[in-house]
Amino acid sequence: ISIRLFCEVTLTVGKMISLETEQSHYLKNVMRCKINEKILVFDNVTGEYAAEIINIHKRSVDIEILEKTKTRYVPGDVWLIFCPLKKTRTDFLIEKSTEIGLRRFLPTFSNKTQTKTISLNRCRKNIVEAVEQCGGTFIPEISPISSLSKVIEQQPEDRILIFCDETLESKSINECLLLERPQKVAVLVGPEGGFSHSERKLLRTKKNILPVSLGNRILRAETAAVVALTMWHSMVGDWLKKLDHQNHES
Repeated sequence: ISIRLFCEVTLTVGKMISLETEQSHYLKNVMRCKINEKILVFDNVTGEYAAEIINIHKRSVDIEILEKTKTRYVPGDVWLIFCPLKKTRTDFLIEKSTEIGLRRFLPTFSNKTQTKTISLNRCRKNIVEAVEQCGGTFIPEISPISSLSKVIEQQPEDRILIFCDETLESKSINECLLLERPQKVAVLVGPEGGFSHSERKLLRTKKNILPVSLGNRILRAETAAVVALTMWHSMVGDWLKKLDHQNHES
């Protein structure tokens, strides 16, 4: 079964659902699906299910839930704090970060952020599409955009803030992660112009800050996000641990 869709309603075996207009259009007019064809659906609550198309109307498609195929799996406890970029670059950051795995996006604007706005609807759509395509069963949250100082001040005390320092003056991320082994983290990547002196000073005063270097080259913001998330998952998070779906039920 190659088609996979996210459903807003909670799913159970035997339930019949009329899909949303956009999803119905996709199945009927794009994929040319027929009655009795099978698809996969998931709900961000209970997991993934196999379903069968039972009716195709002019503007809607009805499905019946047949059996559960996958339990909901929540990624490791990592957030991503990022500054909006140009549309295609923000799309890339959202898509790839979702595929790698995280629980929450926190868009922020700093002193040197060139793009001060972000479409949350566009981001949510990209998040859902990424989860549909990568086989995930968890939809990360995305918060409204806020100033960097406010985002930092509101960080929980028990969450380590991994500050991706583009000055290359900090220890390497792998060295820091091996030493600290932080289980609850928020990864912070800077804007296209980097952080200002006052922002660096603010970050350095925080107790739960972990400045890290991502190598001997200055990376673009979207690349830095992918690298940092990958390193955390491989050294501390999901990829290090044996996947146990039951233990990750929320």
